[in-house]
Amino acid sequence: MKILYVFGGIPPYANAMLNRLVKKNVEIVAVIPVHRSKVLGKGVKVIDEKQAAYKLIDSKEKKTLFGKNYFPDLPEIIEREQPDILVTGWPYFLQFFKYRRLRKALHKNRVRFVIREIPFQVPPYGKIHAYFREHPMYNEDMKLLSKGLFFYLRQWGTMMIRKYCYRRADGALAYSSLGKALMPTYGIPEGRVFVTYNTGDSEALLREKQLLLQEPPILTENSRRIIHIGRLVKWKRVDLLMDAFAKVLKEFPDAELVVVGDGPEREPLGRQARALGITDRVLFTGGVYNPKTIGAYMSVSAVYVLAGMGGLSINDAMAYGLPVICSVCDGTERDLVTHNDNGLFFQENNADDLSEKIALLLRDPVLRLKMGDASLRVIEERINMESVSDRYLDAFRKIIS
Repeated sequence: MKILYVFGGIPPYANAMLNRLVKKNVEIVAVIPVHRSKVLGKGVKVIDEKQAAYKLIDSKEKKTLFGKNYFPDLPEIIEREQPDILVTGWPYFLQFFKYRRLRKALHKNRVRFVIREIPFQVPPYGKIHAYFREHPMYNEDMKLLSKGLFFYLRQWGTMMIRKYCYRRADGALAYSSLGKALMPTYGIPEGRVFVTYNTGDSEALLREKQLLLQEPPILTENSRRIIHIGRLVKWKRVDLLMDAFAKVLKEFPDAELVVVGDGPEREPLGRQARALGITDRVLFTGGVYNPKTIGAYMSVSAVYVLAGMGGLSINDAMAYGLPVICSVCDGTERDLVTHNDNGLFFQENNADDLSEKIALLLRDPVLRLKMGDASLRVIEERINMESVSDRYLDAFRKIIS
């Protein structure tokens, strides 16, 4: 079985999954841009090519007249590599609509066309206005995008192109169970939609967790330490978390907030901490990419909070047995967190509600431990590197057959 992937760049979590598939006798080829793609978010880490156990092809990336990225050489790569399946994510699968050469190459070589999405900020077919009224679209800088006639015209065009692609796709891979309901509205049969979930290298995290038990803790003991991990961009809403944390300190003056990550919001968040008078209770670690160091911070924390967008950091926190507090993220949170079981959901953009949820867990150490144990069980039993890679493998086999 040979799978050709298209990426704007390969982050560590995707690399871990591709390497695992290689171990399961899947031949993987990945097409990536010669230069870093703007499809990637600000500060997203990508792997060094030496970390890949599969074939990488550097290809020139271009943009269509509508500003969507694509690889002009993809038809030639298909001819040369002869894969069984082509797997493309947003926005690269739009190339299937735009370029007849790609469709011809797929048809001629009997290559299955598969779309991979979360899907995130995608309305059900035909429900653009209703969806964006309820779920406004923002970019990473929290700039409102869902306004004006031009936005809705572009969304209508994208909706029609997406339907064209989905109706002709041989399969679709969804990172969250939301995709099982959403993707068929674009014309793909429900039986061709496969929910794979998403995960980082959970096994490596669990190994590091055991090793850390033998080492001195990275921080002094504090049973009321809250942690956030992620790029410091506006839509992560660390500013909201800090507002909520300042309220929590009124009841728990010994509480501590650890912010792991770096990005364009680092200085504004530092100014916010000073304005709130909480600088002595907030630790900014800067960008940390070593899994062992990230694990060291999580192993001495009590609660994980994701106040805005994100996803995989929830998996990592759960692997360390942390209860999770989150709101509306990227959709994957609904498969990971069950309210009052292994975490709590707070009202979106509501600092008061977030502070109440944090305080609830800080008041009750028994509840924290119970929820943390439930988090770990989800990772150990349901959503981990082994189970997710098996889901990919099962999906590929069914698509080929």
